[in-house]
Amino acid sequence: MPDDLTPRPEPGPAAGEIEPILTVPPEVGAPKPNPILVVDNLTRSFGGLRAVDVDHLEMERGVVTALIGPNGAGKTTLFNLLTGFDRADTGRWSFDGQPVTSPSPDQLARKGMIRTFQLTKSLAKLTVLDNVLLGAPGQVGERLPVAPFRSRWRHQEQANTERAEELLERFNLAHMRDELAGTLSGGQRKLLEVARALMAEPVLIMLDEPMAGVNPALAQSLMRHITLLAYEGLSVVFIEHAMDVVTGISDWVVVLAQGRVIAEGPPWKVIHDDEVIDAYLGRRRAGAGS
Repeated sequence: MPDDLTPRPEPGPAAGEIEPILTVPPEVGAPKPNPILVVDNLTRSFGGLRAVDVDHLEMERGVVTALIGPNGAGKTTLFNLLTGFDRADTGRWSFDGQPVTSPSPDQLARKGMIRTFQLTKSLAKLTVLDNVLLGAPGQVGERLPVAPFRSRWRHQEQANTERAEELLERFNLAHMRDELAGTLSGGQRKLLEVARALMAEPVLIMLDEPMAGVNPALAQSLMRHITLLAYEGLSVVFIEHAMDVVTGISDWVVVLAQGRVIAEGPPWKVIHDDEVIDAYLGRRRAGAGS
């Protein structure tokens, strides 16, 4: 993992997994070598407002993809549709090679698609450790017929606890394992939410503005963690407004404006795209002095 947060250079042969994405042309709807998400004709309207209108979009497996755009571009709505927290008007998409026919958050989570929210969802009255344990999949002890027989789920509970403690250690929260989650700072709650998401053993993690409200020190820590997730083979998609974060940790950038994908490509190319600049500033860079 890189020690700094400068933009990733174009990788050489040793860079491994992100190299295939750099063979993709920076064009809207460009096919990817090994996509984990494929979206077609996805729309969502609220009254007369078309919040999402995506013709075709593929998100590559095993890389960090940033989803950016001005306020109101439809980023969170797109997240909500793909993760089952909202219903599309039209469209279809596949996840991990399988069509998503009846999207619901719990079904998609069991298949390995986990998301976080801009406003953290920690359970304030539970301990930090218990919050992470909530993410463990397939907990046998939660089934009523089995619950009275602790011998049948004791080993799983022990394994889950060890895994949760490893994640707390990784995110520098181990010293607060027995504290109530409500006592954590905003940045610590962001870290806790990511730890809980990883407890569910996802193949794709979708982060909605993970840096929002996080102090600079914790933001740098979280950025390094996100980078490490991709190096470990996890697919990451995150919504972000800060361009230093986008250029610092993303391998690929998708830009939304008025619900449509207007650009995609490596960060060092997308941030210089005239249409992207126009969407953010309301004018072309070439006309900035006129």
